Amino acid sequence: MIGRNMSNLDAAGTYAKPIPGGYVMRIESVSNNKQKETIEMCLEFAEGDLRDYCKGIKDRFGFWPAKCNKSYKEKALPFFKAFIEVVRRSNANTDGLVIGDYEDVDETKLVGKSIGVVVGEREYDGNDGTRKKGIDWYNATFVTIDDIRAGNFTVPELRITGTSAPTQTADVVDMSASFGPVNDDDVSF
Repeated sequence: MIGRNMSNLDAAGTYAKPIPGGYVMRIESVSNNKQKETIEMCLEFAEGDLRDYCKGIKDRFGFWPAKCNKSYKEKALPFFKAFIEVVRRSNANTDGLVIGDYEDVDETKLVGKSIGVVVGEREYDGNDGTRKKGIDWYNATFVTIDDIRAGNFTVPELRITGTSAPTQTADVVDMSASFGPVNDDDVSF
C-alpha cells in the first residue's frame, strides 16, 4: 500500500506548454529594482491554447514561469525605449506610460498591456545535475502584436549554458627529473 488518499484529486491530463516561438502576451505585473535600474515583468499568455497558462503554474507550483527583465541603465536606454515603442504600437491606450517627450516612463502603466514576445530555448544544468531544456525568458525579444500574428519574427537558436560535467584542468609536472637515486644507507627506516 502506498498510503496516499487520492479520492479528492482529479487525474492529471495532458496540457499544452510553451515551445520556442512567438506569442501575444499580457504584462501581469511589474516591479522596479531601482538599485539595478531594471524592471522585472511577469508575462501571461493572452491568446491561444496557452491562454492563462502562467496563472495555472503559479496556482499549482507557487512560481511564475514567464518573467523578463528590461534594463533602463544609461547604456541600455535605447533598447528600453525600443521596448516602450513596441508596447505603444501594440496597445490602443497607453496614456500616462510616457511622460512628455520621453522625459520619463511610468512603469506601472505597463500592467495590463499586451505585447509580442519571441522566445527561444536554452539548455542548462539542472539542480539535480542533469541537463535540461526550457524556454529562455530572460533573452526574449519584444515585437508588436501584429508582427507575431503575421509571423514576422525569427526564433533564436538553442542557447547552451553551463556544462554537463564541470571539468577542472591542472598542469601535470614530471618531478622525477628533480630527484636522483637514493642510497639505502641514507634511509632511516
